[in-house]
Amino acid sequence: MTTTTNRQSRPQLLILLLLSALILGLWQVPWLGWLVFPFRLFGTFVHELSHGLAAVLTGGDFVRFTVHPDLSGRAWSTGGVRIIVASAGYVGSVLFGAGLLLGHLRRWSAPRLLLVLGLALGSLCLLFVRNGFGILAGLLLASALILAAAKWSVPAQDWLLRVLALQLLLDGYNSLFTVLLPTTGTIAHTDADTLAEITHLPAFFWVALWLAFSTILAWRLLRLAWINPSAPPIDHPRDP
Repeated sequence: MTTTTNRQSRPQLLILLLLSALILGLWQVPWLGWLVFPFRLFGTFVHELSHGLAAVLTGGDFVRFTVHPDLSGRAWSTGGVRIIVASAGYVGSVLFGAGLLLGHLRRWSAPRLLLVLGLALGSLCLLFVRNGFGILAGLLLASALILAAAKWSVPAQDWLLRVLALQLLLDGYNSLFTVLLPTTGTIAHTDADTLAEITHLPAFFWVALWLAFSTILAWRLLRLAWINPSAPPIDHPRDP
């Protein structure tokens, strides 16, 4: 059966695409980076937690992780399948972003999702973060998410979730910028460098793979969310 885009959804789709371009642009403008800093910080937490989850799912253990003001982070784990654990930061972020956006658009209300995100982030920070900035930043982000769930209007909650999800979906593109445009005067060891050491394939190969994965998944997600006319209407009432 041929599918067509719902006319009422086209403006939202266009806004989402423009928002994606804006986020990518703001990443590359240092003096405007503060506008997306909280969202990128949230992405760093998801990235490091994805490494830990991959370790657990492949038979290892998640020990701890740290998050720093420059948006870098590091996760420590034992055991597990190293190639999967090393790939999980970007791949896990993209999958989580896709699940968050699709789940919100097709099933779960914004207040409920924000509340669950806030409680989960706060709990995981207390369990696994082992540096002062990481603990403080994680708890502040968790509190902000819970506050947004309780006090913000439904339209504002909807767009907050979409920006959070987009930030995670675009994380693969961020890996491209990190490898091709490293910060002047610094030498950062990235997940792509780790995989290059394990597989003897160049770091750029892994970046290109993450980029392709992000692009394909994002496109499929947009089709599922907005181009399927048989999808049920979305209703996001405020939870009592």
